[in-house]
Amino acid sequence: MFKINFFILFLMLFFTCKGVFAQQSQNQEKTSTQSNALKQFDFQIDRSRIDLQSFDILKQIEPQVTTGIIFNDQLLEGAVDANKYIVGPNDIFSLGIWGVVNEPLPIAVTPEGSLVIPSVGEVAVTGLTLAEAKENVISAVKKRFISAVITLTLISPRRFMITITGVGQGNYPTSAIMRASTIIAFVISDSVSLIKSRTSFGDRSIFSLRNITLKRKSGQTQRIDLYKYFATQDDRFNPFLREGDVLNIPKYDWEERFVSVHGAVQFPGTFEYIEGDDLETAIQLVRGVTTMADTDSIIVSRLAPSADKMSNFYLSLDKDKNYKLMPNDRVIVQVKREQRGDFRVLVLGEVMKPGPYPITRNNTKLIDIINMAGGPTPNSSLANSEVYRKIDTFFIADKKRDSLESAYTKRLNDIISNKEEKESFDLDMNYQLGRVNVDFEKLIEGDESQNIIVRSGDLIYIPDSKKEVYVYGQVNKPGFVPYKEGADYMYYIEAAGGFGERADEDEVRVIKFKTREWLEPDEAKIQSSDFVYVPKVIKRDFAYDMDLISKVASVIVSVVTLTLLVIQSQK
Repeated sequence: MFKINFFILFLMLFFTCKGVFAQQSQNQEKTSTQSNALKQFDFQIDRSRIDLQSFDILKQIEPQVTTGIIFNDQLLEGAVDANKYIVGPNDIFSLGIWGVVNEPLPIAVTPEGSLVIPSVGEVAVTGLTLAEAKENVISAVKKRFISAVITLTLISPRRFMITITGVGQGNYPTSAIMRASTIIAFVISDSVSLIKSRTSFGDRSIFSLRNITLKRKSGQTQRIDLYKYFATQDDRFNPFLREGDVLNIPKYDWEERFVSVHGAVQFPGTFEYIEGDDLETAIQLVRGVTTMADTDSIIVSRLAPSADKMSNFYLSLDKDKNYKLMPNDRVIVQVKREQRGDFRVLVLGEVMKPGPYPITRNNTKLIDIINMAGGPTPNSSLANSEVYRKIDTFFIADKKRDSLESAYTKRLNDIISNKEEKESFDLDMNYQLGRVNVDFEKLIEGDESQNIIVRSGDLIYIPDSKKEVYVYGQVNKPGFVPYKEGADYMYYIEAAGGFGERADEDEVRVIKFKTREWLEPDEAKIQSSDFVYVPKVIKRDFAYDMDLISKVASVIVSVVTLTLLVIQSQK
């Protein structure tokens, strides 16, 4: 007899479940227009959209849903919280009566808000949390199947329509696992929705994202604050949607009521002011402070209504986090100045241990760094050693900073009056090397006048002693010549094969390696790595000579004529 009853029960459950799916299939055919409406919400449709670049907060919305009707087709933030999810019509569950029917039975919440379970009856679940619905259903089924293990699992969250008012108007399909932020992002980016509310594309930057009103079917209202939600992850500011919800997205005048937060914060900016905002909220809006922030030194600046007077309030985040802000307050989080910076200099070239070395601020001497680097090697050239330093200029954030620097430097000049002087000045500007005048030979000998204080970023370069001089120009064998202590320029020219055929022997110059100075050969002491340059005699053609003669003759005639006129006038 028990087997007959069990078989009848199984058949009842089978045909009931079959009827549920048949009803779903019929509903799908009858609501093809609703299916088309759902497709309007698919974020991948080809439709005119507005760029959300200015709405940085909306880039962080949760995954967007698709519009299929099969199980598990909706993207989730994570596992559904049974204590927060509210059950409603069209939620689909899997009922397990393990030990009696070892196959899960799909059942759906009816439009009246209940689950109809064969041989058990009707169990009301709408408006309950998922945890409460599970408890009630399991308790009811347990009364009929005492020895069975009963489970109830949510398989597919329901879909429904909500209403949008304000910026963007109409009814929009959504889901029980979708937060308000997702539909808000869609509405604000949907050009058709904006046209319905007569909102122009240019108005998209004045949408409120902190004072959106959510009205439930029960009459309960709730304020949606997307900035607060993404800062605190508090569900109160970005709740999940339900049937009958009405979202009102207002416009907002940023110039009338705002709060600005700048300084040592993560994302400084100007934000919509909401009545009741406090110091802690202001810090939340910018996602917190940076590691350099002095949270005991926060300034709230408040202008008088006439904007001609200002009051500053000095606050501490820990002590004054509940300090109430006023519309148009400006919050500055000051930086905690750390004196111990990463001050370093770089030593290169012929030292025993080249590399970067730490220094103090404005207190480390050059000789100390040379000693830290192990001192010069035997092959070093102290005469050609140098210290380079970055040149301080006024800051201009522009690709043409060098040109602007030159123009700014010349603006009060009193010596540049012609094209040649300007060209000479521009050439000199291009060769600002930041060289510090230091005589390393005297430094090593102990001359304190050469023992400069190094600065962070300095480059100390000690080259090797090549023990050669480079001779080029109009010589027969240009190239390197071994250095000879005390030898004059003629020694190196002879070693390079002597003067060439067109050498201008009167214009020979010695070019110093370190300073690139051009010196008269009789005045220069040639050192290792210096250059000897022999220029060429430039031959002029006949036309050039005749032109020059005519110009000189013209000047002479003019002078003679003027002289005669002066003499004649005195008679």
